[in-house]
Amino acid sequence: MNCPPLILRLEVSRPEHPRHTILWLPIFLAWLILAAIFIALSPLIILATLVAAPFGWAKTVILLIPLVCNVICHLHGMEINIEKKDSVLFLSFK
Repeated sequence: MNCPPLILRLEVSRPEHPRHTILWLPIFLAWLILAAIFIALSPLIILATLVAAPFGWAKTVILLIPLVCNVICHLHGMEINIEKKDSVLFLSFK
């Protein structure tokens, strides 16, 4: 299993300014908060599974959890570059 990204590098630059701003954000703290929220909401997920079971959706509800974890873990190494006329925004998940 891949590990989720731990650091987000945010770089903002403007053509008229030679310097650009780089921020390193520790998103591993967000994963800890999201894990606590997930643990707190797990009884509601179990309840949703029990409600969805008679309609045949229980397997889908249960498999949604690893799907979301897999999407988060595959963010590692993703880079996004957004260019406009007056600024450039670069996001990198490390």
